[in-house]
Amino acid sequence: MIPLDPDFVAHAPLTAIRTQYAHAQRMADLWDDKARALFLLLTEREERTNR
Repeated sequence: MIPLDPDFVAHAPLTAIRTQYAHAQRMADLWDDKARALFLLLTEREERTNR
């Protein structure tokens, strides 16, 4: 887990926290999609190799 900046934690307004959360969630969703696509590609290639 990546630690949060202590200065941000101590002083960030609610809108900044919400904005950072929304950005982090979008990035997590993108990485989840990429991981899924890579898993499907890996599975496809392994099946081809094992034939």
